[in-house]
Amino acid sequence: MKYFIDFLTELKKGTIAPVYLLYGPESYLREQAIERLKEYVLPPGGEQLNFEVLDGSVMSGQEIATAAASTSFIPGRRLVLVRSPQIFQANSGKNEREIKHVLDYLAAPCPGTCLVFETAQNVDRRKKIYKEMARAGRAIEFTLLKPADLTKWLAKRAREEGCAINREAATELLARCGRDMYTLYHEMQKLTCYKGPGKTIGLGTVRQLVAPRVEESIFEVVDAIGEKNCVRALSGIRNLLLQKQQPQQIIGMVARQFRLILQVQGLAGAGQSREQIIAVLKLHPFVYTKIYGQRRNFSVAQLVMALNNLAELDHYIKTGRADFYPAMETFILKICA
Repeated sequence: MKYFIDFLTELKKGTIAPVYLLYGPESYLREQAIERLKEYVLPPGGEQLNFEVLDGSVMSGQEIATAAASTSFIPGRRLVLVRSPQIFQANSGKNEREIKHVLDYLAAPCPGTCLVFETAQNVDRRKKIYKEMARAGRAIEFTLLKPADLTKWLAKRAREEGCAINREAATELLARCGRDMYTLYHEMQKLTCYKGPGKTIGLGTVRQLVAPRVEESIFEVVDAIGEKNCVRALSGIRNLLLQKQQPQQIIGMVARQFRLILQVQGLAGAGQSREQIIAVLKLHPFVYTKIYGQRRNFSVAQLVMALNNLAELDHYIKTGRADFYPAMETFILKICA
C-alpha cells in the first residue's frame, strides 16, 4: 500500500511526472491511480478534449509518440493513457525502430502532456526502454496488498459507508474473496448496504451474503471429513456442483488437499519450520495455516487411503463405471467411518 500512498502524496504536493509506467497485478489501485491523475492533470472541463486513451497492443511506437507530442485544443495539460503496451515486455514483438520512437520521446517529453503507460503484465526491467522510462518519469509496480493492509482497507471502506467491520468478519471476507480488491470493493458495498449506517458487519453476515471461493469450499469439505461430519461434507460437495465445478475438478481439488496435508504433516514431523514448508510447497501463508490445522484430523494411513480411494473413484467415473455424487458419497462415508 505504501507505493500507492507515496504516489498520492506526490500528486497532492503538485509533483506530476511527465511520464508514468503503472504495472503489476493490482488492477483496482492502478485504476484508482489513473482517476487521481485525471483529477490533478486535466483542466476543468478538459475531461473530453484533453484526455486520450490508446490501445498499446496495436498502436505503433510512432503513433504513441505522435499522440503524446500533440498540442492541446484547450488550455491546460493533456493526459494520454496507453493501455496494455507491449514495448516493456521481454518478448514484445516490437522492432527496435518502433521502440526508438518512444525512446526519442522519453528523451524530451512534451511539457504539456502527461503520458501514462498502464499494464497488468510484468515488465522487463533490463530493457533500455524501462530504464529510460524510470529516468524520465515514474515507474510504479502495483503489487497485491498483504492481508494486514487489506484488513485496514476494509475497515476504512466500512467507515466511509458509516459502518464498521470486526476482525473476524474481515478475515472471513478475505478468505472468501482472496486479495482481488475489485471483488472486495463490490462485496463491501453489498455488506454495508445490507447492514446500514451505524451497524457492525460481523462474521455471520459475511457467511450469509458472500459466496465462498472454490478453494474455501474445498477446505470446508475436508474440514467436515476430518470432523467425521458426513452431512456437512456432502453439503459442501453439492455446493461445488452448484458452482458449476466439474466432477473431475472436484476430485482433483479434494485429492490435492489431502496430498498437501500429507506433505505438510511429513515436513513438520521432520522438523521443518513454517517458512521452510511454505517455501518448499510454494503455499500462500493463509493456505498453509488452514492445512497445518487440518493435519491433526488425519493419520498418515488415513491420508494415504483417501488418496488411493480418490484415484480409484476418478478412474471409475472416467470409465463410466460410477456416477459422481453416489461415488463421492460412498467415499466420504468410508473415510468418516
